[in-house]
Amino acid sequence: MADNFGSTSERSSKDYLAFLDGLRAIAILSVVFYHLYGDRLPNGFLGVDVFFVISGFVVSYTVSRRYRGQSAFHFVLEFYARRFTRIMPALLVCLLFSALATFLFVPDAWLSTSISRTASSAFVGLSNIFLAKGTDYFSPVTEFNPFTHTWSLGVEEQFYVVFPLLFFPWVIGPRGKRFSALVYGALAVASVAIWLHLLAANPLHAFYMPYARFWQLACGILCFQLVSRIGKRPGFERHCNLAATIALIGLVATFAFDFGTGSHGLENIAAVACTTVLIGCLYHLGSNRAPHFAALEIKPVRFVGWISYSLYLWHWPVFVIARWTIGTETTATKLAALLVAVAFSLGSYFWIETPTRRLRLLRTAPDIAVVALFLVAIAAVFCGFKLMRDHRYDIALSTVMRNRGEWYATSPDTSPQSAGCAVVTETVEEALFFTKHGCPGEGRSETLFVLGDSHAGAYIPLLKRFTLETGIRTVVVSTAGCPFVSLNLRHDTDPTCAHATTASAAYIAKIAKPRDLLFLPSLRLPRLSFQEAAGPNSSAESSEQQREQAVKNAINQLTHLSKAGLSIVFEAPKPIFRAPAFRCSDWFNSMNPSCTNGFDIDRKLIENLRSPILKGYAEISAALTNIHVWDPLPTLCPQVTCSAFRDGHPLFFDGDHVTAYANSLLVEGFVSEIEAIISKDQAPDFGM
Repeated sequence: MADNFGSTSERSSKDYLAFLDGLRAIAILSVVFYHLYGDRLPNGFLGVDVFFVISGFVVSYTVSRRYRGQSAFHFVLEFYARRFTRIMPALLVCLLFSALATFLFVPDAWLSTSISRTASSAFVGLSNIFLAKGTDYFSPVTEFNPFTHTWSLGVEEQFYVVFPLLFFPWVIGPRGKRFSALVYGALAVASVAIWLHLLAANPLHAFYMPYARFWQLACGILCFQLVSRIGKRPGFERHCNLAATIALIGLVATFAFDFGTGSHGLENIAAVACTTVLIGCLYHLGSNRAPHFAALEIKPVRFVGWISYSLYLWHWPVFVIARWTIGTETTATKLAALLVAVAFSLGSYFWIETPTRRLRLLRTAPDIAVVALFLVAIAAVFCGFKLMRDHRYDIALSTVMRNRGEWYATSPDTSPQSAGCAVVTETVEEALFFTKHGCPGEGRSETLFVLGDSHAGAYIPLLKRFTLETGIRTVVVSTAGCPFVSLNLRHDTDPTCAHATTASAAYIAKIAKPRDLLFLPSLRLPRLSFQEAAGPNSSAESSEQQREQAVKNAINQLTHLSKAGLSIVFEAPKPIFRAPAFRCSDWFNSMNPSCTNGFDIDRKLIENLRSPILKGYAEISAALTNIHVWDPLPTLCPQVTCSAFRDGHPLFFDGDHVTAYANSLLVEGFVSEIEAIISKDQAPDFGM
């Protein structure tokens, strides 16, 4: 992606291959267009595959031309010095400014969980390794990560670790040429085999890992090695021009054609094959290329190729920051984001890339000094990044970050009424244990178990306060993404979630004792919005038969817990909203299309949505003993209209998770409800 061509001196030399800049232009434009209009160019992301082939060809071509008989050590050192000079200046500036924009405008949330780690990894060329451990490239978390695109640079940088070692035999003689070609050929075949296996076994590794991408870079190397060996052949030009024409048409068609989900990587193979044939033929033909290939070498097209590296670096973080702020749903905002990205790219090319390559110090200094200089620069810039990250709450423009005490599910672990009285948090297996410590009075014998999805985690401030006020130990077992007893047949029977919730319930049953309590908060209403976007206007309702079956399943799940003497407390559904409040609370994001539906909702609508859930609770209560319901709705929505804010304070973080401020309002009612349940369920025993 970042190669040795592009400086003025190199473009004016006899070794300059102008058509490669034309191919770079096609590749970068396909990537940028895909990131703006993916539905219109479904395989535009394959421009990265094209870049990989180009990079493999160019580094081979360049180092073979520059070899001057030096030792293997100096050959490798010179290669790394030139790579650092070409890649690092623009990359480090982009990483630093993208991090600053992120810390200014992007609040901490599930949607932004991977940003900081991706950025940290990008400084050392390992972001692809980190992303391979996470979520799908096309998931919202990666779509809202300004550093996702650095995965491809990570692949290249890891490839460059081995490239000069395997390519050195090529430059030293005929036997070395055969050896190098055979090694690259064998490794390419092995890489393709691994990639094809991983497409089904581990798609994330197939996408991100260097051993699954090696074959694409190796195709560029093998292309150079092949065409530099075969020499000129009479009559071959006509066939080569035809092949190159077909390859060019095929490449463009591959970008535009939707291969579907069952393509098994056919689109990647097509893009790499077309690019390899195109480069090989155009290089072999030289001045004998067909006239229509001159379009690749006209100055405007070549200029796009010259700035392709900077444009690749800057377009994605600009698009993502726009996604977090003004949005990128409309033509106007897309165009604005594109213009800003181009402006940054031009600045990067003219003020960073070009001056750095012309810098006399880097051109005349010993290679080992250049490498050392860039290692120091990487360390220094990373320190700058870390300093910003550690002080992100101080520099943030986001209301959410500046008032994090109200927004996030965190709270002081100490009691304001008693010095030294605090909640001690321990993690045992996958559960959080909250215990009162250093407080007046004895601890209670009961334990409150909490089992649920991320909505259980949203109640942590309330639960800690509950432990401080009552002395009752709290144990939180979260099944994030999987509600426990959702009363939705599809959710409750999902194999992954069923396994997680069953295991968590079994863990609680193992350590619970009679008279303990089990609180079950989860999202049980249809979600109206997501953190990344507005949700559907309505959700398909379950049939009465499905609802009845879900209730029967719930009774089966809860029977052994009820018989074990636990008091089971359901959370009655809270209000839900059509917009995520945390993304819409500032001057720079309130106009985002995800905020259009606002933060108010009719309480009657919420009551209607809650009705089947409350009916299900009643049926469970009729079948089992010690079933109770705690209802936060009266506190969170005392009026005819429910709001995500109250007197300027946030009640909801996104469309359905409560904030720390809402927790503070709910504590008193929750403590009273649990104490009443304990008294009621234990009353028969006291009377014996």
